[in-house]
Amino acid sequence: MRQYLLISILCLQTMMGFASDVRHLYVKLDSLIAHYQETTAEKENRIRNLKDGVKTMSLTDDQTYDLNLRLYDEYVAFRFDSAFYYVEKNVERFRHTDDHDRFAASAIRMAHILSVTGLFDRARRLMDEIDPEQLGDEQCVAYYNQQSELNLYRSEMAQYTPYFNDYIQKAQYYRQLIIQTAPKDSYDYIFSLATYTCETGNPDKAIQMMEAWLPKLDVSTRDYSIVTSTLAYFYQCKGDRERQEYYLLLSAISDEQGAIRENNSLRSLAEILMARGENDIAYRYLYQSITEARFYGSRLRMMQVGRMAPQIMNLYDKERAQTQRNTYIYLGIISFISLILLGIMAYTLVLLRKKKAASRQIKAMNKTLTAHNEQIQAANSQMKEANRIKDEYIGRFLELSSNLIKQGEDRNKQLNRLARDRKLEELYAELKSSQAINNGIRMFHQNFDEAFLNIYPAFISEVNKLLMPDNAFVISEGDSRRLTTELRILALIRLGISDNQDIADILRSSITTIYTYRSKLKSRSVNKDTFEDDVRKIATY
Repeated sequence: MRQYLLISILCLQTMMGFASDVRHLYVKLDSLIAHYQETTAEKENRIRNLKDGVKTMSLTDDQTYDLNLRLYDEYVAFRFDSAFYYVEKNVERFRHTDDHDRFAASAIRMAHILSVTGLFDRARRLMDEIDPEQLGDEQCVAYYNQQSELNLYRSEMAQYTPYFNDYIQKAQYYRQLIIQTAPKDSYDYIFSLATYTCETGNPDKAIQMMEAWLPKLDVSTRDYSIVTSTLAYFYQCKGDRERQEYYLLLSAISDEQGAIRENNSLRSLAEILMARGENDIAYRYLYQSITEARFYGSRLRMMQVGRMAPQIMNLYDKERAQTQRNTYIYLGIISFISLILLGIMAYTLVLLRKKKAASRQIKAMNKTLTAHNEQIQAANSQMKEANRIKDEYIGRFLELSSNLIKQGEDRNKQLNRLARDRKLEELYAELKSSQAINNGIRMFHQNFDEAFLNIYPAFISEVNKLLMPDNAFVISEGDSRRLTTELRILALIRLGISDNQDIADILRSSITTIYTYRSKLKSRSVNKDTFEDDVRKIATY
């Protein structure tokens, strides 16, 4: 019994340690994504230095060939068009010569570039120009590797079709040829043997081989990214989602460290997070994956991301439905309180309009998402803005309601005390006084000003941009959290309340006063015809 307990404790400690490692990897990945521009710039500077180093040199044909291959290696996982440009030079240079080895080496590399961008037919026709009988063992291994890779890419595009297994079998065939040809201690041999073993139904043995080989590779290299991504696939075949996620994280970190823009791990990681309900992180990784695929120029990766569009739209629909349910609950609570405090009804109407505006924004985001997946981040920003407005107004509403109730209780106690002591003159004077109402109005204005400026902190400066310079509002430092009557009118217009009677009721002013203020504001504006529409477009930040 004690042995079982000890084993259970050890397993629990191992799981907790593994979870901590995963969290640490997510932090590291987020940091690398935040420095995406810097990593890209460093890569571009390194390539620029390589090119500048040979600008003034007169290169021989052999040196030009070697330089093109080196530039291809730099660009192969960074920029499709540049890698294609340099390797195509070598292909055209040796296509009609007797130097079959150099032609084959260049053609194999060019076929790889064509494959990763989805140009399968062109890649296959180029591979058909190579005669494997004329190649040495090393070139043969590269040739078989590319044939296997080409069939794997074709299988990705043929998923859920009758042709999927045909491409997998062809890939397995070329893996067998690599196993027969490559040296037993080489990367190509181990990688091909492991992938072949996994496809034959033994992922455990494949994992054992690949994990034993992994320490021999440098982190941030393309081989490390590929091996960790492949290990994630092996664990996926086993049904071990935790280990799959762990190795996808390692692969994605390696991609970001090495400025590898032709990658697949971030997208696969986003799928796992989305299935787990961590949508915000998943959207961020998916957006980064789209950015890198577009930078690289990979049509294949863009099509793979496009397949996730229905899943993303479904999640958005669920979030929208949940948001609407929550909004209805809040409105029910507010409506109940408004029966007691009729004076707050205008505030509730503002919240209702904000809810409708948020619903329209969500619908607009869904339409935008259907046509443009790259606008996911903007849609998230709009949803957060709506939630921020909702949270700010609910908090202010509850605080104001509580203060008004307390003031009412205090005033009631005071009046009861005067009545009990028969101080009728003081009682009459207190009943006749409008100080309590004025205090309530001031409290309402103060809460409205602070709530509005919390949501629209730059509102005053944005309004001043719409006015002629001589007519701009000047707010002293002590009044930076307060609005004037004119600014409150513009604030209500920004919140969607444009009827003069509604504005007059809320601000406790006459309709004539409100009309006069609005007319004066229009006359002071730069563009009188669109002034109020421009006010409505002022953003929260």
